[in-house]
Amino acid sequence: MGKTISNGVYTSSQDILNALEQLQTNACDMLLNTGGLAIGSSSKAAVKIANTVYAMIDGALVKKTTAEVALSGTVTNAKFNVYVLSMDASGTVTASMGTEGATIGAVVFPTVPDDEVVLGFVIVNPTGTGNFVGGTTALDDATVAPNAVYVNTPYPFNLNALSL
Repeated sequence: MGKTISNGVYTSSQDILNALEQLQTNACDMLLNTGGLAIGSSSKAAVKIANTVYAMIDGALVKKTTAEVALSGTVTNAKFNVYVLSMDASGTVTASMGTEGATIGAVVFPTVPDDEVVLGFVIVNPTGTGNFVGGTTALDDATVAPNAVYVNTPYPFNLNALSL
C-alpha cells in the first residue's frame, strides 16, 4: 500500500482537528518489545508469540504472555500473502490476512483496527504442491512448501498511518 493523504482544500478548523486526531491515534498506540514470532510448538499450523509482549494502547500498558494464534484463509500456490498479528487493549491477538499478489510487492496488507498494535506478520508463499490453508497446513509443510517468513515489526509500526 502506498502512502496517501487527502490533498483537498480544508475549509474549517474542524478538518484540521480531525487530521490531528488521526495522527494522535496512530502515534499513541505502540508495541514496546518484540513478540519473537515463530512456528507454533503445539500446532505447526499456528504462529507462536514466543516472548511476553508489552504495548501502550489507549494510554494503558498492556501485557500478553506467550501464545499461539491460528491462521485462517487460503494462499494460492505460487502467490504471496501476509497474515498480520495485532493485539487490542484486552490482550486479544488477531491474525488478519491480506490480499494475495503474484509478487511480494503486489500484496495488500489488511487494515488494522484502530486501538490495536501490530506484533508482526508472516509472509506465506507456497511453492510446492497445492495451496496453503491457514489453520490446516503446517507452516513447515514439505509438500505445500509455504516458505513462511516471520517478521517482527519495529516499533512503532502502524499500517494505518499510510492512509491518513
